[in-house]
Amino acid sequence: MRQLELKQTYTVVSVSCSHCEQEQLVHVQAGTGTWSTAHQSVECVRCGQHFAVMLPDAIIGGSFLPPRVSAPQ
Repeated sequence: MRQLELKQTYTVVSVSCSHCEQEQLVHVQAGTGTWSTAHQSVECVRCGQHFAVMLPDAIIGGSFLPPRVSAPQ
């Protein structure tokens, strides 16, 4: 019997850290209609601080650096 893979669809959303202004990406669950806009917290990939964001759906992945930005040293 084959095991079915569950695919989660998402939208990539850009957010900026309120502490250091680093732009980063998060994956947000694609409009299911079951989530109302709410405050969520993201850990900054640069400074490590958590900051609040308001997004229309649940964050399911990230945060990630945008492809054009190199990792901080």
